Amino acid sequence: MKTTEIQFGGKTYPCRIVESIDGEELLIAPTTLLDALQPGGFGDDNEGFASDEAKSLYDEIFYFTDERSLQLPDDELVTELKESNADWFE
Repeated sequence: MKTTEIQFGGKTYPCRIVESIDGEELLIAPTTLLDALQPGGFGDDNEGFASDEAKSLYDEIFYFTDERSLQLPDDELVTELKESNADWFE
């Protein structure tokens, strides 16, 4: 299990890294981070992002999921990710 952390707004968010079918490392983050990055609505001038830093971080993340899923073994996490991203995984 490969992990990393993202810091934003004074908080640390544990994230996972999984490999795509092409061997690309994909960053999977918790939905709590998404809530922090994008607390506003999409109709806002800044598309709801808390800051330019938030928008930049958002662009680096492949997928947001719940805390429970982030704790799964790699094969089970990938199985869940396949449900909505079939082209990225075997």
